[in-house]
Amino acid sequence: MLPFEVSFDGLVGLGMSIRLDGFRIVYGIVTLVMWLCSTMLTPEYFGKSKGKTRYHIFSFLTMFATLGVFLSADLYTTFIFFEIMSFTSYILVVHTKKEDAVRAGSTYLAVAVIGGLVMLMGLFMLYDLVGTLRIVDLGPLCSGILGSGSSSEQNRLTWSAVLILFGFAAKAGMFPLHVWLPKAHPVAPAPASALLSGVLTKCGIFGILIIVLEIMAGNNGFGTVLYIFGFITMFAGALPALFSTDLKKTLACSSVSQIGFIIVGASLTLLLGEECTLAATGTLLYMVNHSMFKLCLFLSAGIIYMKTHSLDLNKLRGFGRDKIFLKIIFLIGALGISGVPLFSGYVSKTLIHEGLVEYIHVASNGHTFLQISEWLFLICGGMTAAYMTKLFIAIFVEKPSEPQENKTDSKIGFASYLSALIPACVILFFGLLPNIFMRKLGVFMSGFNNFTIEGEGEEILENISIFSLENLKGSLISLSFGALIYIFFIRLYLTKKDEVRGRVYLQKWPLWLDIEEVIYRPLLLKILPAVFGSICRFIAQILPNAIARIVLRAAKAIAGFFGGMFDSTVVFIRKIAFKDITDKKHPYIDKVHSKIKNMQEKDEVIASSISANLFFISIGLCLTILFLFYLLFLQ
Repeated sequence: MLPFEVSFDGLVGLGMSIRLDGFRIVYGIVTLVMWLCSTMLTPEYFGKSKGKTRYHIFSFLTMFATLGVFLSADLYTTFIFFEIMSFTSYILVVHTKKEDAVRAGSTYLAVAVIGGLVMLMGLFMLYDLVGTLRIVDLGPLCSGILGSGSSSEQNRLTWSAVLILFGFAAKAGMFPLHVWLPKAHPVAPAPASALLSGVLTKCGIFGILIIVLEIMAGNNGFGTVLYIFGFITMFAGALPALFSTDLKKTLACSSVSQIGFIIVGASLTLLLGEECTLAATGTLLYMVNHSMFKLCLFLSAGIIYMKTHSLDLNKLRGFGRDKIFLKIIFLIGALGISGVPLFSGYVSKTLIHEGLVEYIHVASNGHTFLQISEWLFLICGGMTAAYMTKLFIAIFVEKPSEPQENKTDSKIGFASYLSALIPACVILFFGLLPNIFMRKLGVFMSGFNNFTIEGEGEEILENISIFSLENLKGSLISLSFGALIYIFFIRLYLTKKDEVRGRVYLQKWPLWLDIEEVIYRPLLLKILPAVFGSICRFIAQILPNAIARIVLRAAKAIAGFFGGMFDSTVVFIRKIAFKDITDKKHPYIDKVHSKIKNMQEKDEVIASSISANLFFISIGLCLTILFLFYLLFLQ
């Protein structure tokens, strides 16, 4: 009987626990299907190249860690598997060991480590506040704090939620923490790219759902912020995808945009409260659909790459004109992710759009802003259709710029085709028969911790007409935007005709819009090291010197005072006791001054010594620990 939960007390210190419910079962199956299909492509993709054993070992370690995240029943267990997954998947990113792969891997690892540390701090604060990290217990406890807790408790809960969100959003690829996605996907092997985009990003969404459904349920301010960042993410991914001339980079940017759609659905789940049936169902289904889209598209890209050894659209142009089977598979994935009716993406996108329209009707203020956001939702859907159209036409419709050589090399094994065919079939069947597959799947997945759809919620799903004229109208508007963007922006602005090569795709994405290169790397590698390095040098060198000078000057003054008194006393005694009337003084002051001078000469050695530096490091660590205790026990 569901839900089913098992605890392992004492394991990894605090104990670990796993849980089975509708959502976890479905995403456990999705994870296994993703790895099955990805592994089916690897024999032909890697061929006789080195490192296959290493790839498979870390791939399966990543799979077990990912399953651990989805099956976790408490956030401590989630965090443990989340961090294991981050480090094992890093090996998949840097598999080729090329310079660009290592650089992308450093970005991926930096985001993962920083996100994990920030999330850990949030978990500390949350545990101190409510006394547990068990997910099903968080809902009632956090609701009580948000409803009747003191302002201090509410602020602490909000900050803990923000810190936890930072960690999960980094893995999900939410703006502005999305920078690793466009860098890691193009350099990783295609089977790994499918997993990074299709499953690992959903581990981040899993955490975001816990925040909106359990920790911050009822906090509309938090929901509004998440809503805004969802739209920014949606647009920030779609725009560079339009400009990209790299097949896998386009798909990677597309992943960022699609994560934005899912985050908008998650925020609507919080904002709509008890009326969130459509938005919540659409969000859960969108997660499954996006996994299938990216599995289908990235594995298709892998087939293309292992036969052409290129991802440049100008070199790939016309590659798939005579590959009917691959053309059909890629087309199904492209139509699905574009939200075309009769494909699964249409169903989930329509449900989130219905939730958005519902929120516009029930919201008491911000009506104009919400209307604008609805149009942005439709435009971003159109942008998805536009860049997928660009990819399909370039690879499968246009004529090649130069004759393709080595025709026998274009033969593709059955296992490789099957790896991409399985998700394509899921996309097609779920779209053609939404009442049988998608609706029941949505209800089953709703058994997520304390969140369930039953009674009135099930009636809403039963009564909604997926293919109603109004819903088809929304899809038609979005696809019309896509057609206009493709014709008047991509064809006219991002391509040009060349007499020799035919139509050429242009790379016009401005470099100053690369957040990582313009902001993050200079900030983390230059600005912060320079600032804190200067502070540390001041503490380690200048400050000890200054303190030493002050102390030595004071010692010199004190020595002069007491030395003078001692000299005067000695002279007085000699005059009285020994009748020595000479004014000769013993140089006690000079002796003290000589000792002080020797100490001054050793001043710099003392300041730069290991012991002095360790002393100041210890002071810094003590201050850090005190600050952590202050955060944990602040009332």
